[in-house]
Amino acid sequence: MAGALPSSEAARAPRTLGSGALTLVIAWWVGFNLRAVLLGVPPVLHRVQTDLGLDYTAAGLLTSVPILVLGLAALPGAALVRRLGGHRTVALGLLAVALGTPLRAAGGVVPLYTGTLLLAAGIAVAQPGLPLVMQWRFPTAVQRASITVTFGLITGELVAASITVPLLAPLTGGGWRGSFVAWTAPAALAAAAWLLVPADPPPAAAALGAAPATPRRRARLWWASTIFAAQSLTYFASNTWLPTAVSGGADSREATLGLVVLNGVQLPVTLVLLGTRRPFVRSRAFYAAAGALATAGVLGWLVAADTAVLLWAALIGAGVSMTFAGLLAYPPSVEAPAGVAGFTAVMLTVGYCAAFTGPLLGGVVLDLVHWRRAPFGPELCRQDLIRLRSAAPHACPLHRGAHCTGSGDARSRGFGAGDRFWRMQVVQTPLGLCRICDPLVCGRRVWQASPSRRLSERVLHHG
Repeated sequence: MAGALPSSEAARAPRTLGSGALTLVIAWWVGFNLRAVLLGVPPVLHRVQTDLGLDYTAAGLLTSVPILVLGLAALPGAALVRRLGGHRTVALGLLAVALGTPLRAAGGVVPLYTGTLLLAAGIAVAQPGLPLVMQWRFPTAVQRASITVTFGLITGELVAASITVPLLAPLTGGGWRGSFVAWTAPAALAAAAWLLVPADPPPAAAALGAAPATPRRRARLWWASTIFAAQSLTYFASNTWLPTAVSGGADSREATLGLVVLNGVQLPVTLVLLGTRRPFVRSRAFYAAAGALATAGVLGWLVAADTAVLLWAALIGAGVSMTFAGLLAYPPSVEAPAGVAGFTAVMLTVGYCAAFTGPLLGGVVLDLVHWRRAPFGPELCRQDLIRLRSAAPHACPLHRGAHCTGSGDARSRGFGAGDRFWRMQVVQTPLGLCRICDPLVCGRRVWQASPSRRLSERVLHHG
């Protein structure tokens, strides 16, 4: 198996039940804090804006810039993994989170944004190292260990959004600074607890055997990155525009319940995946099913939004959470240790940078057609991408299952006949929007010419 550890490293990985269970608990707690410190901001954003006199643009940057940083700082995080190892890189990232969390409440606008950038960079640096540590610690249970981290991420999102205003704010005097400081203790505890996790092998041992950028590996990387970007766009755009699509408006009971269901359904879905023994991370049917669920939900919003608000929200949330959990566990399941961090970093970079444009694209479409459900049109195209890409993640449909190799210059860039096939099919997606305004389609050509490509190629090749 591509993601399996060499026998020498697997033998050195501690396998006692107690230490393994403790590592999983700590991994869950780390994942919890990597999202709680971010999602504790939106509930008190209006208080921050009023207290500091921020305009709506400046206030929006507090929630949108961290998403962009999660993508941009992932590649440097992978480079740190190569130099320091996964365990030390995660520890460094958690330290940055623990320092940045209270810094946001230290004074005025400058400490607020400085602390936000610091903790977002810490999260971005830590994320590529976590899959490598999970792969080394649990060589025969990579899927379950990785889903445990994802379960922590989702739990942190829900808990932070739920308790910040009704619980933390009153306990800390009702101010936004107190709620920010309250998240410092859990973040510091996560950083300290991580030191209890056995360290992974030195970087030289983890990098044994270079990770060549073969055509198949490049195709696999772009497949994962495309689907991760599509689900990220769908998730953030749905959270932004769902209240607008409800007939009662953003302040209605239906809008509030829709957001609760959209995000709340992810917890039981991920819990079910955590208890699933059958491997699904590399299953084409799994991602196709996830895309079908989200497609049904998006179609429901487009054609009958007011008939079953909670059902459509639940379908989107379930499909997105399945894709999110599967893809975060994908790199350590298919890559050798030398390539896990680089693969993860490139996937996160493409996904989160694309997600940064999701709400914006929905707003552009809404301004153009002046229909409250219009932002879900591009989302339908995203789900078509997921279903088309999941139909042949590692194979060329025109070559009856043969691995995508391409020829000539296309081969050197990781393109093949199958890649051209799915791009032709994208033209046939509903509303015909994909080829015109979808950043996932035109963005690939931009990516090929960008300086960031060289950095990602270097990270991917060397792990």
